[in-house]
Amino acid sequence: MWEYIANLHVHTNYSDGSGSVRDIVHAAENAGIDVVGITDHSTLAAWERGEEGWHGAVFVLVGVEINQAINHYLAFGIENLVADDDALPQNVINKVHQMGGIGFIAHPYEKGSPLIESGRSFPWTDWQVKDYTGICIWNYTSQWRDSIRSASEALWRVYIAPNNPIKSACPGALWRWDQENLKRQVVAIGGSDAHAVQVKYGPFKPVIFPYEFLFRCINTHILTGTPLAGNHPNDRQILLTALAQGHCFIAFDYYYPARGFRFQAVNDHQLLSVMGDTCPLSPGVALEVALPYPGEIRLIKNGQLTVVQKGSKAGWRIAEPGVYRVEVWKRVYGLKSMAWIYSNPIYVC
Repeated sequence: MWEYIANLHVHTNYSDGSGSVRDIVHAAENAGIDVVGITDHSTLAAWERGEEGWHGAVFVLVGVEINQAINHYLAFGIENLVADDDALPQNVINKVHQMGGIGFIAHPYEKGSPLIESGRSFPWTDWQVKDYTGICIWNYTSQWRDSIRSASEALWRVYIAPNNPIKSACPGALWRWDQENLKRQVVAIGGSDAHAVQVKYGPFKPVIFPYEFLFRCINTHILTGTPLAGNHPNDRQILLTALAQGHCFIAFDYYYPARGFRFQAVNDHQLLSVMGDTCPLSPGVALEVALPYPGEIRLIKNGQLTVVQKGSKAGWRIAEPGVYRVEVWKRVYGLKSMAWIYSNPIYVC
């Protein structure tokens, strides 16, 4: 399969980001990512101005972040704006679906910080909804903001140790994703929620956080059955289809680039299924993991840790049906252990 690194939650100066599409493409080129998902708040301005498509080696995929105070929904693959409906997010999900688009619940368990926007947060509140494509389980900016409780802590985590609060996916989102996957396929993505906000605090004028920095952190790696070939409509559909099918994984690429990770079902080393697929249970079926660097590989079945194995490869014979996914954890500089990779599941039945 072909692998493309995407950052799927990015804001431009069409809403509350500080950079233009051109600025963001330049940052993506410097960071070495392939796809940028523009998700400005309640506007498809980048689409309307013809900015979706290839910009050199970077594909700009235009979506939108719908709703205001609560129940934020990231939609891709739509060409007309869906109206906000904070109180009834099912209406938003339905309209995106009717337009042929896909959508992801954004930062569902966000808590906010008393130092930022007077403690405002934008959680998801209605879990009776159905038919959404997936959930963002790992959001850099949201989780970073949730961790800030003092001015000194904020300065420390801007200038010295910005990645300290980003040790793993959001626990609540991870739990919810596992529970929903027991009912139907729900795709997980990760993102930066990049705004490159310019702030002033006394003599300090930090940018929280520059686009290029965030594009090196939490990304969604998309796996496609055919390569992107430079054709905008066709390549757009290839990317949207792969995301809808869960042919992707989430990685914190900052310390160890995750390009090359694979999680698949095989029988006598013949490929049966990849992440996001259903695999019939039969004698000889095994799950295999391959990593670009050694790590602690955790096999999760139906949301429960099943086995841990260390190394750059792992494999397990499967005797029972279930929803199987993989987490990979790794020590950074030989010290703290943090999550590195979250696969989407393989559904063995």
